[in-house]
Amino acid sequence: MLLGAVGGFVLGGLVWGGNRQDQTVPPRPAAELSTTAGAAPQLYTCSMHPQVRTPNPSDKCPICAMDLIPVPGDDHAGDDGDRPRLQVSPRAAALMQIQVHPVERRVLPVTVRVYGQLGYDETRLRTIAAWAPGRLERLHVDFTGVAVEPGQPMVRLYSPQLIAAQEEYLQALRAAREIATAGNTVARDAAQKTLTASHDRLRLLGLAADQIARLEQDGIVQDVVTIPAPAGGVVIDRLAATGDYVETGQPIYRVADLSHLWAQLEVYESDLQWIAVGQDVEFTTQSYPGAPFAGKVAFIDPILSARNRTVRLRVDVPNADARLKPGMFVRGVIQAGTNRDPALVIPATAPLITGERAVVYVQVPDEDRPTFEPRDVLLGARAGAWTTVRSGLQEDDLVVTNGSFKIDSELQIRGRPSMMQPADGPPPAHDHGTIGAPAAAAAPERLGDQVPVPAAFRVQLGRLVEAGIAVAQALAADDPQAVGRRAAQATEALQQVEPAHLAEAGVRQPWAPMAAALRSALAALSEAQDLTAQRHHFEPFNDVLTEAVQVFGVELAGAVYRAMCPMVQGRRGYWLQAERTIANPYFGAVMLRCGEIVDVLVAPAAAGSRRP
Repeated sequence: MLLGAVGGFVLGGLVWGGNRQDQTVPPRPAAELSTTAGAAPQLYTCSMHPQVRTPNPSDKCPICAMDLIPVPGDDHAGDDGDRPRLQVSPRAAALMQIQVHPVERRVLPVTVRVYGQLGYDETRLRTIAAWAPGRLERLHVDFTGVAVEPGQPMVRLYSPQLIAAQEEYLQALRAAREIATAGNTVARDAAQKTLTASHDRLRLLGLAADQIARLEQDGIVQDVVTIPAPAGGVVIDRLAATGDYVETGQPIYRVADLSHLWAQLEVYESDLQWIAVGQDVEFTTQSYPGAPFAGKVAFIDPILSARNRTVRLRVDVPNADARLKPGMFVRGVIQAGTNRDPALVIPATAPLITGERAVVYVQVPDEDRPTFEPRDVLLGARAGAWTTVRSGLQEDDLVVTNGSFKIDSELQIRGRPSMMQPADGPPPAHDHGTIGAPAAAAAPERLGDQVPVPAAFRVQLGRLVEAGIAVAQALAADDPQAVGRRAAQATEALQQVEPAHLAEAGVRQPWAPMAAALRSALAALSEAQDLTAQRHHFEPFNDVLTEAVQVFGVELAGAVYRAMCPMVQGRRGYWLQAERTIANPYFGAVMLRCGEIVDVLVAPAAAGSRRP
């Protein structure tokens, strides 16, 4: 048996050895072997341009020259028709910091913040004017700010026309008394009509009823007539002096009743939908920190300011204790929306918005692993930290509030439909322009014409620009506390910009509306508590600041670049920064380098001069 086994082994070896020379083939590449085994070759893509695909890991992205990353394997398990689904392990979901929140139906308590200043109640302004021509013998109130009571003597007026009218009235009065004893009815009627006409003339010339009664009783013509205050209040203007000659209707005093004031407040265009006449307004002033004041919305201006994108509200404010003064700056809060019907709402951080399309990622229920799918939604109004949903979601759906960008990026890398690439749309791409050079063609037109101004004003404006750049840096660092501090410093820098320099050059008018818009935006920025609200208020501040730089020019030590991101709420968003390296204040760490330099407002070589 042993000899048979050895013989068989030797014979088989000879046969196999003779055939092996004929069956030898060249070795195949690893990718071909894995494909033959049923597995697809490993592909690599660009995180910014997922349409790029190559099997070579050492290649660079041909669009942005970034390193490539492996394309994760995806068997499309769990897809619902054309709607892609992403399944991850519980550990991966935790590492992605994915958070979900149920869709709710609730009444939104909308808080709208408004800013403005106090002014006179125009319905309570009175003008004391000359009812007859003459000379001012005496002014009882010779300076402004004096409080007066109704009927208080204000002016002693010498008027020949008044003297003649008094004489005429006394003659008509004597004639009427003499004819009253006679029996001629026609004469009595004529005398009475003459008396009535003379009485009306005195009244039209400004004599009060008690003055006319005293004239009847004494029968003595007054050479000088006293003009009383028609209403109580405070003298806010003295328009004539003792000894002046005045004509009929010429103003002498203006008196304002300060027991009621108007608060002229500004509300942003996006918040106008929540405002209605009759709503309560609570506000505070710097003069009385912590002391609340209240009023009601009485009027909404029908005209929107094209420059500030705000609408003015008029609020009636009672001021019986006279603590409030016209001209005070106020900050108010309107609690709006509490009387509206319940609406379907989601957290404002849930939707991803690009252009006219809004996508929300929803967690699919009853899955063994965390599974998410995108939903196209139609959004309604936003109220603070909440956004209403008109269609696309149902109550109790679990929407992703944190980690949506990571889910969407993963789908993009896998070449699946996503926010940037709908199922029937083109591959996603992000245009960075020419690598290493600013895309000058993308720069918008300048917002204003250059105005020659004194160097002192450009230096002060430069300090404000530096403070504004610091605000953008804090937003890019995702530090809301630092944003508040930087906004306060920017407010101080704005207060130090002296418009007197512009008055000397005769160009003060363009700066006044810019300063008001900057002050309003900084106030809102300082009040905001979270990054979302801060970024919302940063954009109008930055736009007006950029316009000021382009109109007036600045003097500062460093360069100033204007950067742009095309993905800020589906449109282009701009900001100023001191470096060429992009630091996006609208997205922070999520998309820190998203954007490009579109303009150089102050070139590095020209830093310290007026304009590049």
